[in-house]
Amino acid sequence: MSPHVKQALSELAARVLDVTPEQVSRTPFDELGLGLAAAVALTEEINSRFGTTLPTDAVSGAGDLDGLAARVSGRLDRDAPPEAVAVIGMHCRAAGAGDPDELWQVISSGEDRTTEVTDPVALSLLEEHFPDAAAPRYGRMADSDRFDPAFFRIAPREAAAMDAAQRVLLESCYHALEDAAQDPSALRGRAVATIVGSTGLAPQAEYSAHALMGADTSIMAARLAYQLDLSGPAMTVDTACSSSLVAVDIARRLLLDGESDLALAAGVYVANHPGTFVTMEALGTVSPGRACRPFDADADGMLVGEGVGVLVLKRLSDAVRDNDRVLGVIRGSGTNQDGRTSGITSPSSAAQSALLRDVYRRGGVDMGRLRYVEAHGTGTSLGDPIEVHGLTEAFAEFTDRRQFCAVGSVKANIGHTMGAAGVLGAIKVLLCLRHGTLPPAANFRTENKHADFDDSPVYVSREPAAWDREGDAPRVAGVSSFGYSGTNAHVIIEEYVADRPAAAPVPGRRMVVPLSAKSEDQLREKAAALAAHLRAAGDLTLQDVAYTLQVGREAFAERLAVTATSTGELLGRLDAFAGGAAAVPGAYSGRAAERRPATGPAGRDVDEFAAAWVTGATVDWPRLHTGAAPRRVALPGHPFARDVFPHVWADGAAQGPAGQGGAGTACAADAVPSVLADLDEAAAEHLRSDPAAGDLEAALRSDVMVRELTGVCRRMLFASLRRMDVFAAAGERHTEEGLAARLGVVDEHRALFHGLLGVLTEGGYLRAEGDDLLTTDLVAEPGGLDWDERELADLKREVTAEYAEMDGYFHLLTLCLEEMPDVLTGRKKAHEVLFPGGSFDAVEAVYHSDGDTNGLVAGLVARYVRARRERDPGAAVSVLEIGAGTGGTTAKVLPALDGTDGGLSYVYTDISRGFTQYGRNQYGKDHPYVAFAPLDIESPPVDQGFAAGSQDVVLACNVLHATRSIDDTLAHARQLLRPGGVLILLETTRAQDFFTLTFGLMGGWWAYEDDCRLPGSPLLSVSLWRQALERGGFRAVRSLSPAPVREDQAYQAVVLAEKEGARGSGEPVAVLPAAPAPGVAAPVPGPLPEAPAGEEAGARESGGPLQELVADAWRDVLGVTTVRPDDDFQEVGGDSILATQIISRLKSGFPFELDLGELFQARTLADMVEMLEAELIERIDELPEETVATLLA
Repeated sequence: MSPHVKQALSELAARVLDVTPEQVSRTPFDELGLGLAAAVALTEEINSRFGTTLPTDAVSGAGDLDGLAARVSGRLDRDAPPEAVAVIGMHCRAAGAGDPDELWQVISSGEDRTTEVTDPVALSLLEEHFPDAAAPRYGRMADSDRFDPAFFRIAPREAAAMDAAQRVLLESCYHALEDAAQDPSALRGRAVATIVGSTGLAPQAEYSAHALMGADTSIMAARLAYQLDLSGPAMTVDTACSSSLVAVDIARRLLLDGESDLALAAGVYVANHPGTFVTMEALGTVSPGRACRPFDADADGMLVGEGVGVLVLKRLSDAVRDNDRVLGVIRGSGTNQDGRTSGITSPSSAAQSALLRDVYRRGGVDMGRLRYVEAHGTGTSLGDPIEVHGLTEAFAEFTDRRQFCAVGSVKANIGHTMGAAGVLGAIKVLLCLRHGTLPPAANFRTENKHADFDDSPVYVSREPAAWDREGDAPRVAGVSSFGYSGTNAHVIIEEYVADRPAAAPVPGRRMVVPLSAKSEDQLREKAAALAAHLRAAGDLTLQDVAYTLQVGREAFAERLAVTATSTGELLGRLDAFAGGAAAVPGAYSGRAAERRPATGPAGRDVDEFAAAWVTGATVDWPRLHTGAAPRRVALPGHPFARDVFPHVWADGAAQGPAGQGGAGTACAADAVPSVLADLDEAAAEHLRSDPAAGDLEAALRSDVMVRELTGVCRRMLFASLRRMDVFAAAGERHTEEGLAARLGVVDEHRALFHGLLGVLTEGGYLRAEGDDLLTTDLVAEPGGLDWDERELADLKREVTAEYAEMDGYFHLLTLCLEEMPDVLTGRKKAHEVLFPGGSFDAVEAVYHSDGDTNGLVAGLVARYVRARRERDPGAAVSVLEIGAGTGGTTAKVLPALDGTDGGLSYVYTDISRGFTQYGRNQYGKDHPYVAFAPLDIESPPVDQGFAAGSQDVVLACNVLHATRSIDDTLAHARQLLRPGGVLILLETTRAQDFFTLTFGLMGGWWAYEDDCRLPGSPLLSVSLWRQALERGGFRAVRSLSPAPVREDQAYQAVVLAEKEGARGSGEPVAVLPAAPAPGVAAPVPGPLPEAPAGEEAGARESGGPLQELVADAWRDVLGVTTVRPDDDFQEVGGDSILATQIISRLKSGFPFELDLGELFQARTLADMVEMLEAELIERIDELPEETVATLLA
């Protein structure tokens, strides 16, 4: 009970009863003569004084002053508005916006950032179900397929199985915490709530534990709590379109109830299923006019939008205490339900009005103070007038003024972002408050006559307008979000006005500004970003910047601590470091030690703090700030190092209804066309018919073969060059120029010679020192010097006995290396070596040995033809093969096509007329539908007599890399394809010494002039092919391998892509594999960071075969590219599920049964190897001698 209340009541009662306050305080009311008239008078005085609504009997029955004071205090506590909640940080992404500042640019300019749907699968689906529908538009969020798994300690393979919405949510939540200057590492174990609004079911493209968790929306909030180690309530909310605003309401209540001290309220939606647009069309909610026009006379529906939004919430009193930056204040919030309406998805103006009245009453806010309402505003002819009517009815309880409150909807700018719509509307309001501007409504021309704006307090803002305070009162806005589920939500957001000014900075005080990252490049990027931000902001104090980075950022291993006494001095030092300077005065940089010092310096010396922190010490930053604590301010966030994780779509029949969240799930399995998995099924058929294909043993066998072949290549090359009287002893010093001159290498083969020296360097025969090349001790070994025909024959016999398929490789390699000196010096032409006497036998033996990959290609082509015929029996189908050569692929494809009814044409092309004649002789007689013609793919096909857009399938196997410009070559291949046609590439995707030593003799191997190749090779990795194809306008890029290995480890891959389909053509769009067939490697996200030259090889060899065995298991199961002995299993994304898979992998590859339970306790690769080695040594007497020699070498 407040003594002030008791004192005020004694004075009021004394005045009414005509006694003294002292008498009131010590005498019962009935003895003071409190009758009915006096009780009524006293009640009116109390209600007037305290703003309460006490009834008369509450006064007359109180008995005395203490009883009255208790009743009045209780009513004051009940009637008082709840404590406010502060928004202290935010982040968002949406169409045209990668952060809140970019979103404001879109909103303030009234832009419509929706774009046309171009995905051929989605368009094909829509055309099949709604042939007359116009190609839709949607709000596409950029880079929704990119993610930084290593940052969140998630294995790439697990990240690939996650729904894109989970990935973008993780990154946005982290950025929101940074915006709030809350160090995520300091929140571990704390009662931080994670409440996420999300809608519908994510597509599940495979059936595994990680795929289940990646697709289950219930994991959304739990994923955040798990990755950030938060212990507060975590829940995913799905009330359709209102999900994220309901999440804000729940988070606010958790804070006020004391269950949490900090809360993340978020919403996310990514349209990552092609059936989305079919479902929306079926619901009849999509705008035929291809624009969302909320409250406009021409409003005819909404457009889908992708987006993510996050608010960081805290009790206002706590935020003020902690000197947080307050972006706005939530004064009230609430939810309700429509109940029974004309239809389950039909809105209710009565329910909306009732919700608003209740929220403003309980929040203690007069609706007459509102100057802006961010409406649900979907741009539908039914919903918008209902919402305006509900607003009008709610305002009527508070004011009778007209057209004083602006109304708008961000959906006109970015589309309807479903589960993220409410929180993005709240972020829009916070941005309006920050900039003091009411933005114009996008796509608005004329008011909807059914909305009755003339008789309403609200109006639609046509032009940007200043939003000024009225007197000293803070500005107030409302945000509405109404789910088609019938769940309505509303939030009141008020401008924050600080009670006290910020502490004045102390001029000349030296500060430490810390920055950290996971790599040195990222650290320099962060330094540049901070400098740019400080220049743009202009008004940030050095103390606030330093304090924010000290207490509001997670500390990573690569560190920079800059000392400065002014912002100008700080900028100079940041610029120097960002520019690559090795040493910067006043700056400390380095990598924090793994085992960090326990504490930092005891005093307040700035240099000691900076130096200690850089080495990894935990320092007490607040000790550097005497007096009032500085403010936390907005500064750039962490630059994620994102890899590509293509959206993976499941077969609709397996998935069930294609969940579209707030749009509903009306599109069930029949929304998926019959051809969705056609080429996927082709891959599966091939694998089923060929038991060896897709077998892990086959994959490992291939890997071993390549290693064996690589070793032979290097030894044979060394012996071949040594016959030219070089490399006689260890320690010789050469330069490439000097060697070329000494050996007489002609200019035509200088690129080849450079490649050969690279092979010897990789093999350890040479060591580079600047521009010099030194021979190593390896040249003095017997195997290096005394190479002879007998030794070669013995090695060949030994290897081919184990790997018979290598015989053709040995034959070609022997031919080339025997003649290598003559080729380098120009005494013999390369074609004379590769095609002796005009024979193709040597090369053909290599090309035709690629049975698995060629068979996979054949299955894909045949299935495509069948799918076209099933959909259009009379269709003429055209296939063109580029660079068919000796027909290694053709020999597999044509038998697969035989028996196809008429209407099929196959064009066998090559740049060489000799090869096309060879093809005619080999295949022309038995396959009458095949034509033969020369084609130089480096020139436009239309200039060589080929019609543009004439081919359904263009096939190119191990040929497109051998061109000057990949971009030009792909443009020419694309010119041949009809809209929706398919390009199928079979390419070697890892550089191999064998190809350098054989096909590298041909000048075309070194013809490339662009820089998008693997180092020292004309080849491209799968990720480089994907990038090139996407640059060239191809869609739906996929990769397949006949063995279950990651795409970055596959020596060969089939890469498929579609030319964008044309609407209204009446032809089906060819659909590429959406998910891997059983045993086929799924498209692994790329580009993954590639290890520096020699790094991975070193990692493999330094620990011997046993470490290599374990490292390979880590790479395959985790999906990582490089593994080092000290890598921590959990840090690289390991969990119990992946640990089980690794143990299973090791058991299957070990020579005896192991009890590997304790491997769960191994934290690093080295720990695991050590455990296995100890087990092997214990069993050494049980093992064959060769096994011991192999594993413990």
